[in-house]
Amino acid sequence: MSELEELIQKAKFNQNKDNDRIKDKDKPLGTATMKNYISNITKLHKVLNIQMEITNLLWIQQYKDNIIKYIDSLDNPNTKKNYLSIIITLLKSEKFPIKNKDDYDKLVNDYLKIIKSNYENIQLHSKAKVIEKKEDEKIITLKEYDDFINLLENKNDFKKEYIMFCILRHFPIRNEVGSFIYIKNKDFRKLNKDIQKNNNWIVEKKESMEMIRYKFKTANHYINELPFISIFSHPISLCIKRFVKNNNINSNESLFNLTENQVSHRLAYISHKLLGVKLSTTSVFKILCNDVVKNNDIPTATQMLKEYGKIRGTNIGTIIDHYINGDTNKEDDNNSELSTD
Repeated sequence: MSELEELIQKAKFNQNKDNDRIKDKDKPLGTATMKNYISNITKLHKVLNIQMEITNLLWIQQYKDNIIKYIDSLDNPNTKKNYLSIIITLLKSEKFPIKNKDDYDKLVNDYLKIIKSNYENIQLHSKAKVIEKKEDEKIITLKEYDDFINLLENKNDFKKEYIMFCILRHFPIRNEVGSFIYIKNKDFRKLNKDIQKNNNWIVEKKESMEMIRYKFKTANHYINELPFISIFSHPISLCIKRFVKNNNINSNESLFNLTENQVSHRLAYISHKLLGVKLSTTSVFKILCNDVVKNNDIPTATQMLKEYGKIRGTNIGTIIDHYINGDTNKEDDNNSELSTD
């Protein structure tokens, strides 16, 4: 066994000791696995032109920025995973030269951050392939959803639902979409803070209109980030202003006057009537997420999904697990608990 092979094997033993899921902690690496580890770490060392012996593991710290930059430049998340796996294993080596615990912990955490991000990309990459194979199983595409909104725009009896579907198209929130109180900014500023924090608002300002949310399903996970504030585009703002005027809604009055259950029923009823498909706030979110994955590369899709997550109040892991290529007829997540930040 070469010096490098011995180094890797002993580091793997140490890594196994810290993993409760591994029963046979002293089982040697298989020939194929060892070959892959050797190949990956040797290639990384060569590509980066490291001017240190490969068995002097200090290079993993001193060239950390170069290593991370190179790994980030790779397109295939599984290739990235292979490089990161051997690095994390070698960090468990007893011969790793960093003795300062804080420095060592920081180095490990820097690599773990990349691993976490890459894991999300691997999951998304896998889901993207599933979408390609099961495209015919999607009940509605984003284009079909946009066509539905355009159709709804001309239905005078459904202006309330039209506005909600427009909001969901750009701000994929949950059933709190029906809970907003319309208020002018001057009146909003006069409100008691407790009153502000116990409601969701659409605030009309001189040059803009804002959606301000305190009350939503996962709000307790974001206490230090509340309220969630989004600025409406001009078309949505104009549509809301017309709705307010035509329905004689005064400042500090309910805009849609719907409970969360009523939102579910109204959206499902209208979409089924015009499309033959029952849409919910959850299914709209799935439509948006699947379209993002289908039409963008993995880094772009990841960033876009994170932005959606910030708006909705959920993490990308939950989005990947529950919303990418999911069954859009599944129970609405307004009534079922999912893992969140």
